[in-house]
Amino acid sequence: MRVLAIDVGSSSVKAAWCKNGKVKTIHESDTPSMTKGRSVEIDASHLIAVLEQAIRELMTHHKHVDAIAIDTLCPGIGLADAKGTPLTNLITHQDRRSFPQAMEIEKHFGQTEHQRLTGNRPVPGGIGSTSLLWLKQNRPDIWKQKPRIVQPTTLLIHHLTGKWCMDVSQAAFTGLYDTPGLTGWSAELLAFLGIQQSQLPTLQWADEIAGNLKADVADRLGLPDGIPVLPGIVDTSAAVMATDCRPGRLVHSSGSSDVLALVTDAYKLVDHVLWRPLGTGKHVKPRWLAVSTMAAGGSSIKWMRDQFFKELSHKQFWKLLAKTITKIESQESHRTQKQDNPPRVRFLPLLAGDRTSLEEMQGEFSGLTLATTREDMLAAVVQALTIDNRRRLESLQAVHRIEAEVFTMGGEQTLARHLHRHWPEPKRWKFTPLEGEAMPGLGKLAQLAIAN
Repeated sequence: MRVLAIDVGSSSVKAAWCKNGKVKTIHESDTPSMTKGRSVEIDASHLIAVLEQAIRELMTHHKHVDAIAIDTLCPGIGLADAKGTPLTNLITHQDRRSFPQAMEIEKHFGQTEHQRLTGNRPVPGGIGSTSLLWLKQNRPDIWKQKPRIVQPTTLLIHHLTGKWCMDVSQAAFTGLYDTPGLTGWSAELLAFLGIQQSQLPTLQWADEIAGNLKADVADRLGLPDGIPVLPGIVDTSAAVMATDCRPGRLVHSSGSSDVLALVTDAYKLVDHVLWRPLGTGKHVKPRWLAVSTMAAGGSSIKWMRDQFFKELSHKQFWKLLAKTITKIESQESHRTQKQDNPPRVRFLPLLAGDRTSLEEMQGEFSGLTLATTREDMLAAVVQALTIDNRRRLESLQAVHRIEAEVFTMGGEQTLARHLHRHWPEPKRWKFTPLEGEAMPGLGKLAQLAIAN
């Protein structure tokens, strides 16, 4: 099967042509997010244009496609009119403007009741209801028009097919969906926000067909019309789909964010864990993902480079980072339990806040003296990320026993290897790279949807 697989991130759109589950050709186009203070958005109209550009350039090398499958970042909450024209930008998971709105939502429902209804706390930016309440209060001119509520997949699938839909993995991030029970939109949340169900897309499973490629779009893209298009899925879920998806399967994505995603067969309330359905249910049994995220993982390392090591080339800095990691591990190997003292310089790794907290968290250094060097600070960042990664793994072990084979992805594999050496029972784990990351998972979804 020939699949056009599209991965939409916060900084780029990747379009790949896959045949029988293997990525043959890939094209990447930039679509950077825009940061202003605590606001982080993506230009929705520009995203649509970049999607078309990426597909056109990829398809200059290919002529035949059997299906189109898309994964995207999430959340990316926005508003659109009935024709699919964006009325706002997409507010991403890194946005933190909606702290007051998050507190207002949880005060109204109470923490326990809100988690019962939606599976998660209303985390500012990380759960879309907080951004929707911000839009209601700050963009009443648009809100009173009763616009369509969209996530990135909703907008893009409508552009390609004319259908309004959203898979359940994306729906969970709106904060309007019954994540624990998979029963549909929450009437209580809709009533509180003043949203009519007609403003929301039709819910679908990620492993079914949403619609067919429209003739006018197909003509611009150099594709035949009528190609089946899937409803979309969250990017991490697409990567998990490349595995066997059995309960206990863990995927570790080490990139700008550090993400641990664990497959389970049931929802279980655990502190500091974000929950969402895997997204499937038509042909693959419904599963859930328990996800623990450090919002600024590899981006903390990048921040150190940009702020403290600007004169070093990319290669020089990564050589220094590798040397720093080696030094840390050498020091650790020579310590006994009694001699093990915390590092003099300490770092709180919250440069992008906490994805599970309603409080506005910030990063900080402590223990600095006139003798502190920038290399000491870099080592403190690495050590803090290591401790946090292990703590988050242990929180997931309370959800479900984790399989020994762990699938890995992301661009920060030097850091990831160091983190893995500090996991409990380090000899227990086997780490298998996900070749092509999310793309094979999209190919698998398409094959399931078409074949059945």
